[in-house]
Amino acid sequence: MTTQTAWTPDSLSTWRTFVAYRAERPDPLSVKERDSLTPLLRERYDDARIEFVNTPIVLPTPDLERLIRESKIVTGLNRGAQFTARQALAVSGSQTLGKSTAAMYLGRTHEDHERAKHSREDDQAFAPVLYVSAPPQTSPKGLMMRFASTLGLPLRARSTTDQVMDQVVDTLRELGTTMVILDEVQHLKTRAQAGMEAASALKSFSERVPATFLYVGVDLPQSDFLGGAMGAQMQGRTTMIQMQPYSIGSAAHRKEWEKVIALFEREFPLAEHEVGALMDEAAWLHAVTGGVIGSLRTLLRKAQIAAIIDGREHLDRAALEPILPDYRADLARERKERAKAERPRKEASA
Repeated sequence: MTTQTAWTPDSLSTWRTFVAYRAERPDPLSVKERDSLTPLLRERYDDARIEFVNTPIVLPTPDLERLIRESKIVTGLNRGAQFTARQALAVSGSQTLGKSTAAMYLGRTHEDHERAKHSREDDQAFAPVLYVSAPPQTSPKGLMMRFASTLGLPLRARSTTDQVMDQVVDTLRELGTTMVILDEVQHLKTRAQAGMEAASALKSFSERVPATFLYVGVDLPQSDFLGGAMGAQMQGRTTMIQMQPYSIGSAAHRKEWEKVIALFEREFPLAEHEVGALMDEAAWLHAVTGGVIGSLRTLLRKAQIAAIIDGREHLDRAALEPILPDYRADLARERKERAKAERPRKEASA
């Protein structure tokens, strides 16, 4: 039976569901074994493989490895008695670069570690990590209400921002929370009065909670959160991780891109696909995806599902070419082609 899982946790219970979930990779059958299945068993087998292809598997990409290392450093800085503002970590970049996925994986890793460290694996009164998504155009009270809602606290319309904050802070201390992940931080518009007050409330809140804060959002250096009126106060206490599309302009960068492709290949539930079979297509895959990991993931997911439907047990260039890339990859490729076409003209005019 298929398990439906909320992959954008909006409560402690759905976060715990995410932390506990582990995708089960079906053992690929040989072509002979697959063809010997009855139609019903073949359909179930293919359905299980397609479900696995669609699971939000997190791969140990270079970006994720860097985020994990920086998280350990920042978390170490926040240990012990703190009488000044704690250090925070921020993950920025454009859409589909895997920021939220990486942050959620980091949160899951932190939760697993803390539960094992304190022998509280099944303790429901312990919540090492809180994941919250910031509402658009949020007010100070709206932001605190979102924290309270995620924690399942009773909400009273007449409560002031400070009262809600006090309730949330007390609850997080009781739960032993040591990491707070705030996603969609670009929604804080601090150039407007309400947004500025929300950012100020968040600053005050983060100083009262004995936890490492991880802020995730789109183009944060240009956002109100780090570039607006409140930005100067946050910049000095925040380590920034900038996620960007992968490049293949140097041998080292190409090696990183090839590693990402191999990581995806390792998870293919296809009986006859060997890891490394797509290495010769690394440059082509970069061209059609713009080096964006989300676009690469989508392209390979589509191709795997098509292969399963068509009865093919491997992927190659011929199988990938008919698969339409997502629109973002199209735009990235068009921008790259325009820049390449404009370069000779600029050099000639110079």
